[in-house]
Amino acid sequence: MNIDKLAIIAVTERGRDLAITLTKKIPATIFVPEKHQNEDTLALTPNFGTAMREIFTQYQALICIMATGIAVRTLAPVIRDKLSDPAVLVMDEYGQFIISLLSGHVGGANELTEQIAEFTGGVSVITTATDCSNVAAIDNIAKEINGYLPEFKTTTKRINGLLAAGKEVSLRVDEPLDIDTRGFTNKEVSPQIYISTKNNLPTTGVERIQLIPKQFVLGVGCKKGISLDIIDTAFTHFCEQENIHPRAFQEIHSITLKAEEAAILHLAKKWGIEFIVHPAEELQTVAEKYPTSAFVQKTVQVGNVALSSADIGSNGNVITSRFAENGVTFAAGKLTKNNEVAK
Repeated sequence: MNIDKLAIIAVTERGRDLAITLTKKIPATIFVPEKHQNEDTLALTPNFGTAMREIFTQYQALICIMATGIAVRTLAPVIRDKLSDPAVLVMDEYGQFIISLLSGHVGGANELTEQIAEFTGGVSVITTATDCSNVAAIDNIAKEINGYLPEFKTTTKRINGLLAAGKEVSLRVDEPLDIDTRGFTNKEVSPQIYISTKNNLPTTGVERIQLIPKQFVLGVGCKKGISLDIIDTAFTHFCEQENIHPRAFQEIHSITLKAEEAAILHLAKKWGIEFIVHPAEELQTVAEKYPTSAFVQKTVQVGNVALSSADIGSNGNVITSRFAENGVTFAAGKLTKNNEVAK
């Protein structure tokens, strides 16, 4: 369970004591009304409703030890959708029933519910259709592989609905992945979920939805002030040449000198890729592994930027040669299974 910021909100003294017990198993911040506050807790101020709604916007998950109705009515004004809402659980002050209330899949509420039920010896209550039907959920798969799913909300609703109803949805995977495939068929039927990082897929007669694992890092170098159009075109050509989908990149890496380069910032924003920079001294530690340019060495103190950046970003797992076009250079590194940097 990858939840770094967890809040437990209790409204009674018994609930507070249960919350304190839970924090012996999982790191969390406990919030209670002022009358129940002690050295292990923080007060819900300036009042219960305002404080709880503020916590909702600041934490990745909330465990509410209170009646379900209280939680629902209090949080209703700030609930938006499962892509942005934190996981919300509701449980009684004896730990007998733990209910996954919001963001069961994407936010991780279902998994956290099972975990808390194991701690308390209680019963987990999960009502998402795919879980009740004992089939995999496409949003869970996307989350597990850190994948990009186009039109996420619409696609998730449709595919999960078909799976829950026992309808055929085919699954095809380019590379072996340790994922939950319950409910899917390997027949060539529509719709088909195709898990692939490739930019160009083979043509078939079925309706295909590509789920794209973010398995690559992109090393980038460029001339100062390069235009957005030039970097966009170069990136398109690079992806076509290497047959890597633009959405398959998890990070962009470059030299610190390019931290404010408008074209690279544009590329990162356009494709939703994190941009990370490294000082020349760090890139120098790997630069000699690759062809170098005397001009680049003189200009930025590193003989190559794209290749060295891709190397640092992938911990040495560079998979392409240097690509150069109109003052832009690219290189790609690949992350290992489960998106952990290659060792």
